[in-house]
Amino acid sequence: MAAHLRVFIAVVSVLTLLCVSYLILGSDFKIHQTRTISRAPLVKDAVLNAVKLQTQPPSRGNTDTSPVKEGQQLSQSLSARGPCADGLCLEYLSTSERSDFDKCTGRAVFLSQRKFKSTALNNGTCHFVNGTGRRRVALASFRGSGNTWVRGLLEMTSGICTGSIYCDFTLRSNGFAGEYIQGSSVIAFKTHTHPAGAEAAVYIVRSPWDALVAEWNRQCNEKSRKRNITETEHSLSVGVEYFGHNQSWEKFLHQSADCWQTSVIEWSKFGKQHPLLVVYFEDLKANVTGEVERMLDFLQVSYSREQVEERLEQNFTLFKRRHHREFEHYTTEQRAYITQVVAKTKQELENSDSTGIIQIERYT
Repeated sequence: MAAHLRVFIAVVSVLTLLCVSYLILGSDFKIHQTRTISRAPLVKDAVLNAVKLQTQPPSRGNTDTSPVKEGQQLSQSLSARGPCADGLCLEYLSTSERSDFDKCTGRAVFLSQRKFKSTALNNGTCHFVNGTGRRRVALASFRGSGNTWVRGLLEMTSGICTGSIYCDFTLRSNGFAGEYIQGSSVIAFKTHTHPAGAEAAVYIVRSPWDALVAEWNRQCNEKSRKRNITETEHSLSVGVEYFGHNQSWEKFLHQSADCWQTSVIEWSKFGKQHPLLVVYFEDLKANVTGEVERMLDFLQVSYSREQVEERLEQNFTLFKRRHHREFEHYTTEQRAYITQVVAKTKQELENSDSTGIIQIERYT
């Protein structure tokens, strides 16, 4: 009897030891696993959470902006979100487009958390389309010429997402779901360069005097913006001390004026071989409805005048520069330099037999 008791006690002791060891090892494994995950939040947490958000069906007509699961927000819609259950129609994206979508969405969530302690992600009001048989259309411009504004107008009036060759996390977080998508599943894709494979283009041209000021405002605010993800570098202005004889402004001006010239010349050449619609920023400001309808016609999007006017009444102003400062940005010498650049651009267009495609005479 005593022998049986000793055996029983020994067995219980062994089992107890095994249980304690399992708990210790399991705890160590969980700690190691947690540390590993914390080193790569973009891969596991940000991407998966962001993608999960995309697949949640939107609530049609819901104006409640209270946080939903995992602290993220579903976007509000101006109208019905499109023909797909998930609103965005992610099934229309090709494999490579879906991969780019996931990368940019994950990056937007991760950087929003790190910089602004926010996990809010606005999916906008657009949806993707079946790109089979559709041409790839670039939405091109020199920087500071209103590309983001035009994207907002096209998405409002067509309901179709615009894309971009860039992954701007502030734009992605504030409703441009097509960031980093460059295929035919978007109505057009933003670019400030000359992308390979574009079959047609909408080219936005703006006075170099105004475009340089707008881009310098954006760059200065990009460096100084710290806390508010919706108060972006696209919508703020800087003071007079950043212009005039400021050495950084001088350097930027000379480099960027030459880039404006290159942009106009390159896209004029593109227009000799491919369909090209030129939209002048100044005309767009003066007649938004008419210019948007011209773009929708070129992009082969059906619409009604009533629909366009109704949606434009919403007045897309998210990235409109709200704090315009009235002062002289240029010195006399700087104005003379830009005047010279415009004249050289006009002459080079004449030499390359590209005159008339982009009318820069209005800026001389």
